[in-house]
Amino acid sequence: MEEFKTELKVRSYECDMYGHVNNAVYLQYCEFARVEFLEQLGFTLVKLKQSGILLPIVRIEIDYRKPLYSNEIIEVTVKWVKRGRSSAVFEQKIIKKATRQVAALAMVTWVSTDLKGKTKAIPSLLIESVQAQFGGVPEIEPNTRPAKQL
Repeated sequence: MEEFKTELKVRSYECDMYGHVNNAVYLQYCEFARVEFLEQLGFTLVKLKQSGILLPIVRIEIDYRKPLYSNEIIEVTVKWVKRGRSSAVFEQKIIKKATRQVAALAMVTWVSTDLKGKTKAIPSLLIESVQAQFGGVPEIEPNTRPAKQL
């Protein structure tokens, strides 16, 4: 799968007392990119919910590599790297546009569920749309189980 890319500018209020972006804000950047990715595919979170589908995040691992500062332009990527029947993993990078340095790398695990939180197969429409626009999705890995939900 090709990476989806989107850009945004770091806002001053996202910076902490050290003068760089607070670590929790990186998660918001990743969320922004995942929503943009879905919208490019023709899905909004509201439309998915109206169709009886939720895609909750159940795990995020993030490595912080470089600080970000106010007014920097960043690129945030989404790449589907792993798939089970009802769960999947996106690799996301937050990149300093000017230097191409990776500021953070995140592995984001999500699960496809119904409105009551019961896991269900990843919708074929989602898979087909990703294949059409980004060249494919990973094959289902054997014995892959979604992370337990709380």
